[in-house]
Amino acid sequence: MRSETVTSKRLLRASEIFYLFLVGLSFYLLIISRAGEAHTVWEVLNPIFMPVLFVAASILTVILLVSDEEVRVKLIFVIIYSILAHSFFSIIFLGGDLSGQQTMLGRSRLVDENAVLYGVFDPGETTSTIYDWFRGENFQAALTVALARMLSIDLMWVHLFLVPVLWGVFTSIAAYLTTLAVTKNERASILASVLISAFPYATYFGAISVPNSIGFIFFFYSLYFILRYLSSNERKIVILTLIFCFFSFLTHYLAGVMSFSFLILAIAFKSFTTQNEKSAISKSSIVVSFILSVVLLPLSLIYLRYFRPSIQTAFTFEKISQLPLQEAAGLLLLGELTYVSNPLTVFLVIAGPIIGVVGIVYLLRYVRRNPLTESRVIVLFLSAAFLTVITDYRILKLFMEEIPFSAERLWIFRDLVVVPFVAMATFLAFTSLKSFVRKSFASPLNDVGLRNLPKVSFRRVSGLLLTMNVLFSVALGGWLTLSLTAAYPQVAPLQTTSYELDAVEFIDKTTSEKYVAIGDIWTIFAAERIVGNRNPRAYYFGEYKKIGFDFFANMTQDPSTTWMDQAMDYTNTTVAYFIVTQPRLGVEVFNNVVHKTIENGLPIYGPQQGFGDGKLYVFYHRR
Repeated sequence: MRSETVTSKRLLRASEIFYLFLVGLSFYLLIISRAGEAHTVWEVLNPIFMPVLFVAASILTVILLVSDEEVRVKLIFVIIYSILAHSFFSIIFLGGDLSGQQTMLGRSRLVDENAVLYGVFDPGETTSTIYDWFRGENFQAALTVALARMLSIDLMWVHLFLVPVLWGVFTSIAAYLTTLAVTKNERASILASVLISAFPYATYFGAISVPNSIGFIFFFYSLYFILRYLSSNERKIVILTLIFCFFSFLTHYLAGVMSFSFLILAIAFKSFTTQNEKSAISKSSIVVSFILSVVLLPLSLIYLRYFRPSIQTAFTFEKISQLPLQEAAGLLLLGELTYVSNPLTVFLVIAGPIIGVVGIVYLLRYVRRNPLTESRVIVLFLSAAFLTVITDYRILKLFMEEIPFSAERLWIFRDLVVVPFVAMATFLAFTSLKSFVRKSFASPLNDVGLRNLPKVSFRRVSGLLLTMNVLFSVALGGWLTLSLTAAYPQVAPLQTTSYELDAVEFIDKTTSEKYVAIGDIWTIFAAERIVGNRNPRAYYFGEYKKIGFDFFANMTQDPSTTWMDQAMDYTNTTVAYFIVTQPRLGVEVFNNVVHKTIENGLPIYGPQQGFGDGKLYVFYHRR
């Protein structure tokens, strides 16, 4: 008996060491996949990375499901895997994912170099500016700058890994705690901490450092403390619930509105369960609170126009009335997935929610048969919260127009709410299979026990149990690995290139005066990585600044000093640069623009052969 225990521990330690080796190898493979010119991570990812990750994920699920390792150690292994799964953009691309992540890096640099809040460069838009000051951009920028200075690490690296690390650590723990509050089962709860990485859309937002992602983290903890509030009367739980709801709102209003929507629902459920006699009025309060929690998000988007005049969200029936019946039905059932042509992607996105619905149905039946169970109100509340999210999504998708974000962001709330049910359903499937194998040999097992069986029978039973454990873990490992193919886009524009970054950095290092640069939106993204967003010393027009696009369009059509002088007048600078890039404009347009610019007498700045073997040229004009 003792020798078997020692052997099991040695096997566990060997598995853990092998798992850590595979994770380390996976990080190395990501690093050597780092590319100066790429559209997607799949274009440059080392070919052996996915097989290595699959083996690592399978071993991890074996450790979580089968071993008797301490929960805290299992959580550490899950956190390491989660950070790895959410680091593709940050490691492979030079500036992280294009657009939002680089925009936030630019705003962080603005705070770091100038101690300026985002929003001050909007004269004449006072309400909008104040709204911007109190949005999550400034909260995240301040956090990034503080961490960079405390740790003495370059701001770019802190920004790129801020959300992947925070997401990997805190959502894993939150998934464990939330599931434990629902199921009271540690193995199912630790399984939930890794299964949160099987939801593609949640994985994507966990990989990009934007305020909405941080808002999702705070929302997850507000959800956990709401569950604690439902089962506890402690004052500190109420305070913590309100704190996390507030911070989720501070980081992003979408996360904040959903947090307070769920809080309204939870208050109604709490009030209902504390009443000794369940009257018709108390039951109707649940219905009223559910309706209120559903309409809170759409109404908040309507009234957002008073703080941000550019947002003109409104209710409409035109969307659904103009759609063919088949397309409308598809949007009602699958949402945006109706337009996805890859069946595997559709399956990977809906697999988690479908399993979650199975878990919801199972637990609802369980609490109905056992009305005195401790988690009854929690299961009922989460079921109502799940309905709230899927109802809100369909309202935004079909009955509202000009919403300021993609309605699919609500899928993250759906995934965070449903992950405890997914974990419970998965764990029940695993234990049911084990029970089936044991029942198949119930008679000999009951008579003599597993270890006292004849050698042939022992090997047969042990072999079946081992095979089942391995196959189930391989299935979960495959799910976790395949979900990444749906999380990270298969098609994307060209990411920020090395020669765009080289050009921006060369300009900044060799120019002592205040200057303005005229370029396309891709150049602006590259500049945000180096000099920040609308830096008064090195001015690149913001990605939403129409006048900047107008200057660039005019320069490509008529490259002359006239437009550069106007840009300098607008920004109060003395030097102007014009940047053109071949992959962005196309070969023919690029060659024509370069030829006309040289003909008009604008000198080339930097290498005469251009940057990136002639793929990018910089022209300049000085007063």
